[in-house]
This record gives sequence, structure tokens and C-alpha cells, in this order.
Amino acid sequence: MVTGRRSFLLAAIAAAYLTTCCALSSNTAAAVTTTTTTNSCSSPLISTEDIQKISQGGVAIIPNWLPPHLITAMHDDAQQLFQDGQFRPDGLTNTAIKEQGFSKKADRQTFRGGAGWDSDIGDLKTRQEFADRMKELRIQLAQSLNRPTLGEDGKLKHEMTYNWYEPGAKLGRHLDEHHEETKGPTGWMTPTRRSVTWLVYLNEGWTKEEGGALRCLPRSDASIQKNTVQVGCHEGNLQVGWINDGVDPVFLDVFRESGGAALYQINNNSAEREILSVMDFDVPAQPIDFSKFLKEDIRESFAQISTSRLDPRFANKDAAANNNNGAISQHDFDCSDEPTILDVTPVAGTLVVFDSVSLPHLVREVTGKRQRIAATGWFHEDSQFSIEM
Repeated sequence: MVTGRRSFLLAAIAAAYLTTCCALSSNTAAAVTTTTTTNSCSSPLISTEDIQKISQGGVAIIPNWLPPHLITAMHDDAQQLFQDGQFRPDGLTNTAIKEQGFSKKADRQTFRGGAGWDSDIGDLKTRQEFADRMKELRIQLAQSLNRPTLGEDGKLKHEMTYNWYEPGAKLGRHLDEHHEETKGPTGWMTPTRRSVTWLVYLNEGWTKEEGGALRCLPRSDASIQKNTVQVGCHEGNLQVGWINDGVDPVFLDVFRESGGAALYQINNNSAEREILSVMDFDVPAQPIDFSKFLKEDIRESFAQISTSRLDPRFANKDAAANNNNGAISQHDFDCSDEPTILDVTPVAGTLVVFDSVSLPHLVREVTGKRQRIAATGWFHEDSQFSIEM
């Protein structure tokens, strides 16, 4: 039962509270120190304007960001690793296989499933040079976005890999991160979560006709420009939706004094929380419809970011099957009916960065005759709490 899960969480958190808080305080202080030192010695790798885009839920797209020598060396490294059998399918789920017509060839493949960037195979020197550049970017983002734990290193902190799409491969609409409570009992068992998504393309001379575009589904430019509250997370509480035509983010707090959860927004004038839910509630199992917990005058303007229809890879397959909403049909796989679409052609050297929690996206089918190759990954922040089992 959900109530039982919440009681388990609260009991475990109470037992570990002092240890966790001390660790977070220590790590945060270290991250701020590191950020100040590193940024004083290097030039910014991303502009203030692009930082603002990420903060407001937009997409930062920076052409020619990666030096040519790294583009060539990393492309060659990925190809050699693929020939050596070091890639494997990564995006497949039972729902994707049954409902979206995926096969191993049609799925995204990653270098050692995303776990091998520091492996002593291939061109490790080149990958380390790239990792150093990405660390500089991460530290700048930690400071500029005021996400201090983003700047820390650690085994479970950050993900970095190569992505490989064969001709015909694609990836359905999804989010890269979800609120821990919506993941069920395992949601609080990892100490970090994805915070910032990044991609760097390695395809020389790639054209629109070859397909494989990253299709982002942001809100309208007008909504983004009106936004004054940073998207994704507020005081550890992750975002689950929008109100007021996509202007204001809606956050989920599951650690209320009542033992229940509440949905809220941040008042633009007072910076205080405004509770949007009728009363505190228990977060149900997937599929979740948060609108039913909202006050009636708010409900109509609420847009949930992730649902079993829009994000079938996240919704559990049994719930999806029972609701007949388990997957986006082949007809609208590309989400062509969305009001705002931003396609990014995967041209070599281009850096793309966005918030992992708030931006739905997909990869359109590769229609050309060669592989679509990129370096991709996620910078992590600390979760509010984690439970050691």
C-alpha cells in the first residue's frame, strides 16, 4: 500500500536524518569551493543567455562547441568500440517492444550500457580529455544554476556514454528524470538523480535529410519568457507539471507534516509556496493523474509533464495495459501535433543542454544510410534523501 510505503520512508529517513544532512552540508560546501576555484581559471563554456534558457525550461543549442580534433578522435573511438562489440541496446522495455514495434536494430545502443567511459579500452586518452571539458561545464552549471551538488564528483554522480543509432533506429517521447515518489518503493534508494541532460554530436556533414533529429517539446517562447521560477526542482521537490499555459512550474512535496503529499507553485512576488491541492494526499501507483488532487479552479490550466500515454517507457507496463494508454501509437510517434516543436539536427560539434525533469523529447528515425553517433549523459544532483538497504 502507498501509506505503508510512506511510513517506511519516513521511518527510515528519521533514523538516517542526521547522517544524511551532515553529508549533504559537507558536500555542498565542498562543491561551492570547487566551483569558485575552477571558474576563476577558465573561460565560461556556456553563455549567460544559454544558462537562462536551461533555468526556464528551454533548450540551449551551441554549434561548434566541441573542438574539431575531439570530434574526429571521439567519432573514431566510438566506431572502433562498436566494431569490438562494446555497445548494447539501451532503450528497450517490454512496453516498447510490444507497443512501439522496437527491435534491437531499431533501438538506441550505448557504449557498455553507459557504464564504460573510464574503461581501459579504446581511446581512453581522448575520452578523458572530453570528460575534463565536461567537468568544467558541469562546475559552471552548478554555480550559475545554483545547483551546488551538481559540481561534485563521485561514482554515482554523473553519467557519460556514446550513443549509437543504426539506420531505422529511433527513441520514443520520454523524460530523463521523474519525481522519486512516482517511481514506487525503489525511488528513494539512490543518493542522486539526473538534473541536467547534455548531448554532443559527432556526425560530420550530417543533413536534415538523414533524419535522427532530437525533437524537443518545450513550452511556447512566450511561456518560457514569462517564467520567473527555475524549473525542475524547488528545495529538493521535483516538478510534475505546469499551470497558467506553461508559465508556472508545479512541484510535488511528499514530506509534509501530515505524512502526505501536496502540489504547489511559487508565488512570483513573495517567493512563498502556494498550495494547489485540495488536501494532502498519498501518491498512488502508476499511472498517476495529479490533476484530480488539484483545486477545481486550478485543474483546467494544469498540464502534467509525464503520463502513461506521453511517457510509456516510464509508466509500468501492467498499469499501461489496463488503461489502454501504454504507448504512443505509430501514427503520432513523432508528436507532430504538439503546439511547440524544436528539432535539432545532430551536426558534429553541437552541444545541447536542458533540464532533465521538465523537458520531454524524442529522437526521430534515422533515415540516412549511416550511423548517428553522439556523446551523451546526465549531470546529477543529490536527492533529498536516500535509503540504504
